Amino acid sequence: MISREVYVFLAMIICGGALAVVFDMLRAMRMVLNPSAVIVSASDILFWIFAAFVISAAAWNFNSGIFRFYEPLGIILGTVFYFLLFSKWILKLFLFIFENILKFTKFIFKILLTPPKFLYKILIVPIIGVIKNKRRKGHDTHDE
Repeated sequence: MISREVYVFLAMIICGGALAVVFDMLRAMRMVLNPSAVIVSASDILFWIFAAFVISAAAWNFNSGIFRFYEPLGIILGTVFYFLLFSKWILKLFLFIFENILKFTKFIFKILLTPPKFLYKILIVPIIGVIKNKRRKGHDTHDE
């Protein structure tokens, strides 16, 4: 049977790897959506709040809330292992998923927006044209 410290250390390695997966998910979303600097900053802050919560919850669940010196080492080790071994493929998977979600969403919006665009073209555009023509005719009579 493994000792309690080894168990907690392994749990923290898994915790670090899991946080790195979430970070790669955010990276993929940023690559696909290309958000503004404000949104990137806000998502970074939310990620670090989430990470602090996850680490605190892991320390609470696996070690009764006692935070030992080897726990941050486990988190760092899990993160490094993930980025060295899995990040490349997981990031590609997330990119594939988010790109296809974006394509599907654009397709659905195109379908949903087709009737309003059509109505705009047949109802609003002619009215705007009539108003512009009346304005031009009104300006032409004042110029003479």
